[in-house]
Amino acid sequence: MKKLIVAVFLVVGFTTFAQVEKRENAKKEPMEKMSPAERSQMALKKMTKNLSLNEAQQKQISALFSEQEAKRGDGQTKPTKEDRKIMEDKISKIFTPEQNAKWEKIQAERKEKMKERREGKGEKSEDK
Repeated sequence: MKKLIVAVFLVVGFTTFAQVEKRENAKKEPMEKMSPAERSQMALKKMTKNLSLNEAQQKQISALFSEQEAKRGDGQTKPTKEDRKIMEDKISKIFTPEQNAKWEKIQAERKEKMKERREGKGEKSEDK
């Protein structure tokens, strides 16, 4: 009887743990399933929200994203450092000085988060 109760608790514990992990990963999956056009629209919405872009700026950024999308073709090709630099230069010409400052701050925060993630993954794999 005790073994049965222990087994039930283990099954419930593992099931609960698996469901929590699924919820955390569910946030990331939709981005992978999006088409390049959908990702561009999502990025534009985020930029508009964070940087208060006006209509003209939105159209210019959208045109840049479309140009970039067409250049990549199927969306599987990753941009080179040169491509990223050119894109950053074009975007910075569209933004106001205040928006540029805010954009650079956001980009720096993103880089810091990515760096922390990489370091965190390295520590986890070393523990195993």
